[in-house]
Amino acid sequence: MPTEKIAEVHECSRGTYGAPRVYAVLQRQGENCGRRCIARLMRNAGLQGQHRRRRQSTTSPDPQASSRPGLSVRDFDPDPNGIDTRWCGDIT
Repeated sequence: MPTEKIAEVHECSRGTYGAPRVYAVLQRQGENCGRRCIARLMRNAGLQGQHRRRRQSTTSPDPQASSRPGLSVRDFDPDPNGIDTRWCGDIT
């Protein structure tokens, strides 16, 4: 199995395919090859698939920060004396 075909498939995938995907593409094209052989040839040629990125955490809570008071006091019971004083909704 020549490395040129492996490099061509790897280049067509914009460098994202690793050995398992390159193997699958070559199998669909009718090439007789093994996955481990492709992995070895890719390693020798310095070809490597791209990994998925980790999700980056953008914020972290400050442990010394004081908690903010709830302005609605979490009392959602209807008040018969105070019409239009509290509104809440349900999106279920």
